[in-house]
Amino acid sequence: MSGTRVFEGIVGNRAALRALERALCSGELSHAYLFHGPEGVGKRTVARRFGAALVAGGEAAFGRALRGLHPDLTEVEPEGAFTTIGQVREVRRLAASRPFEGERRVFVLRADTLNVQAANALLKTLEEPEAGVVFLLLAASREAVLPTIASRARPLRFDPVPREELTRFLAERGVSEPALAAALGRGSVGLALRYAEERELRELRGAVLEAVLGTLRDFEDVHRAAGRIAELAGKVGEKREREALSAAEEPDRAARERARRAGRAARDGAVREAFGLLSTVCRDAAVIAAGAPELIVNADRGEELRRVVRERAGVDWAAAAARTREAALDLAYNVSPEAILEVTLSELRRKTSGSSPGW
Repeated sequence: MSGTRVFEGIVGNRAALRALERALCSGELSHAYLFHGPEGVGKRTVARRFGAALVAGGEAAFGRALRGLHPDLTEVEPEGAFTTIGQVREVRRLAASRPFEGERRVFVLRADTLNVQAANALLKTLEEPEAGVVFLLLAASREAVLPTIASRARPLRFDPVPREELTRFLAERGVSEPALAAALGRGSVGLALRYAEERELRELRGAVLEAVLGTLRDFEDVHRAAGRIAELAGKVGEKREREALSAAEEPDRAARERARRAGRAARDGAVREAFGLLSTVCRDAAVIAAGAPELIVNADRGEELRRVVRERAGVDWAAAAARTREAALDLAYNVSPEAILEVTLSELRRKTSGSSPGW
């Protein structure tokens, strides 16, 4: 298959795609690539397409690989927060064996989830790669990957998709309110599509908006708002678990465990998105206060945002946005998401009430 057809329909990041297209056409491949950039900008989709093209011998095999049914294309999902040394040892075992069907074996891994032991184990394979083995490493940033791993892979940067390009793409797909979905996607095609298609994510957004734009009178209100947001994030996870289980050909114990992990990951992702939304709402208020209302993300709630900015004069909304971004980092410490939400909403209530101009 030609490189152009492999990446047909992919939005944005033309520089990275052209580099991969050239590699497919010339056959001059690196033994390892590092796709780095923010979450949701297409790294995983491109890795699957590229990996499928590398192992496939034709259209049928390419389709099987995209569906996860090709024995020479392996995608390693982290076990919880980390990719473990046990998983890497299995990758090394497979990498040392001959491909089942073609000339190559391809492995897709989240490089920023490797713990130290797993990274060191993978490093040995990257230093002395087997012929015909290609590693596609994904990471939110190069800095999140151990330098010894990053230095042995060809880096390709993936950037957020410009809003105008994303809006055109969504409009061509028949999405209602494509401009709003594109804005909420914040450069991510996948996230924009989810806002257009997933009721659960829209409900989560509604709860976040209500928590910021509504009136939180006391701790009981904060507790209820945090609980509601956490509950809706849980529903996102439950839906993903059901989908993963229904997609399994044989819902055995291993399939159920994979579905549970997928559900937990989706729930955690929804909690992170809730913090992203909190920051976005505060940013919208900041740009309105600065006299640039055309830059807001939540355009469908513009009138409410303007009202809140008028009523809460003197609030440092930019500082509030920064504080919510900082609070999201606490999720990495296995603290209860609901507890972090309660603390964050309490701070926002105090600092955006209009009576406390500083942050």
